[in-house]
Amino acid sequence: MAQEADNDYTGAIKKYDASFSGIGPEVYFLPPPKTANEILAENYTEKKSFSKEIARQLLFQRLLLQLKSTNNVGHFRYLLNPMPATASAWNDAVELQKKSQNWIAGYALANEAALFSIKNDDNSRATEFLYDALSLSNRTDNKDDIATINMNISNFQLYRGDFVRAEESAQNFHSYAMTSKSYLEQANAWLLIAMARAGQGNFKAAENNIIRSAIPLFNKAKAYEGKIFAWEMLAEIYFKQHKLTEAQWFLLQARDLAKAKKLSSELAEIEYLLAASKQQDGNYKVAVKEFIQAAELASAENNKQLSLAILDKLGEVYLVMKDYPSADQTYKAYLQLKNELYNQN
Repeated sequence: MAQEADNDYTGAIKKYDASFSGIGPEVYFLPPPKTANEILAENYTEKKSFSKEIARQLLFQRLLLQLKSTNNVGHFRYLLNPMPATASAWNDAVELQKKSQNWIAGYALANEAALFSIKNDDNSRATEFLYDALSLSNRTDNKDDIATINMNISNFQLYRGDFVRAEESAQNFHSYAMTSKSYLEQANAWLLIAMARAGQGNFKAAENNIIRSAIPLFNKAKAYEGKIFAWEMLAEIYFKQHKLTEAQWFLLQARDLAKAKKLSSELAEIEYLLAASKQQDGNYKVAVKEFIQAAELASAENNKQLSLAILDKLGEVYLVMKDYPSADQTYKAYLQLKNELYNQN
């Protein structure tokens, strides 16, 4: 029995009853205690499920930047005093205008109600308000506002993953853009159409829509921010097809243009996407360098949601590289920021 005791990894066995003849083994050997590195690896495994929520919040953050009020909403601010604080209160405000057959005020308020609902993560009510706004606006000849509402619907449905309806609204927006003869509006419409088609798996059409239609129009409009964003979206389409070399090439074009035009607002996300592509490519040393650069840019912009996404992926890279001290430090920073953003203890 002395040899068996040598297998006690805990060192806790001092003596036992050798005459024991009951049910079960004579000695229970506990498994060895987990090492700090094993515990760290478990922590990273447990946090994987939350990565989807981080990605969703990044898309949500992008969505909020793309939504717009109608041009005429300023004329109806007096109808929003006090400002509705619930979806029901917004609905009452819209219904009052519909009863008065004031379609213009009705669609302006319905669009605002949709923006309120989206910001409060009430997707069902947001959908109702958006389509109500579209229906009311179509009773008028205010083409600019009809276009804005269609653009909002397309962006919202892209976020939700309803790509068929997103393309339908994008096509409506494109019809307006063609009559308005605005290069910028046409480019934005083509970009929305492309993302909707990519979501449906029609990647080749989506690529052509951006390369042959959207980007040349952004060039004509000298809309450099739009062109940078188009390159980012094109990179995402290639990511979906696991074509990492192509994705990285377009991201590098986006980064070069952003630096040349001193448009820093997109640099953090571009660096993040580049780093993520290097992570997928197995080029971990470069990925670490670019994640750190992205983290510095995100911090400078106070973009905490992007900072969390960066820490999430950077720690995983450190873990794969077996750089356990860096992985542990990154995990602690990740937890601190996650708790701050999501009010967790």
